[in-house]
Amino acid sequence: MNIETKQLLTRWQALESGDGLRRAVSTSRVLWVVGLALFVFVVFAIVYRLHPAAVAVGAAVMGWVTAERNALRTRAAQWPTFKRYFDWKRVQEDLTSDTNAA
Repeated sequence: MNIETKQLLTRWQALESGDGLRRAVSTSRVLWVVGLALFVFVVFAIVYRLHPAAVAVGAAVMGWVTAERNALRTRAAQWPTFKRYFDWKRVQEDLTSDTNAA
């Protein structure tokens, strides 16, 4: 099994049986606070005419944080639907057989 497939199956398994979903929701909340702080920084940087590079870097990081938060929120909202369609027995077997082969 290639590394990308194994990482994806491991992530799904963590969401199903571990604390992955709870961590995704809590990380989403933390990213919201970080995004708000970056927004305030960008606004103040524009108002106080800081160097344009500071504004650009702050805005770029704020955009990345917002995108990550939205991805986590979407994953958490869609997870109840997705988990009904996974063959959990096969996921577990693939991960177990790959671990034994390594």
